[in-house]
Amino acid sequence: MKRDAKASIPQVLTANALHSGLVVFRSASGDWSTHINDAQVVDDAEAAETLNAAGVADEARNLVVGPYLVNVRVEGAVITPLVLREAIRAAGGPTASTSIILARAASVSTA
Repeated sequence: MKRDAKASIPQVLTANALHSGLVVFRSASGDWSTHINDAQVVDDAEAAETLNAAGVADEARNLVVGPYLVNVRVEGAVITPLVLREAIRAAGGPTASTSIILARAASVSTA
């Protein structure tokens, strides 16, 4: 499900790597990283549209599958998704330590 770009909400672009299936995040250099803190953060609608278009282009080049924008909170060098599902994906999936995920996502929506 693709999410619309929203003004003034920090966002990152996520997808799954085509060949490995791993959750990845698009960096400012145009690479895809498995670490959310490497992600390019945008905070206006125009930059979000540009970032999303880059993800769609990478999908067409068979690098990733299903790119979409994720709303995040940025505190210093730490990027935290605002939705629990995305916090779980960013932490590596359900096999990651759920105590860390839940601690960081305590004020996160479950939508």
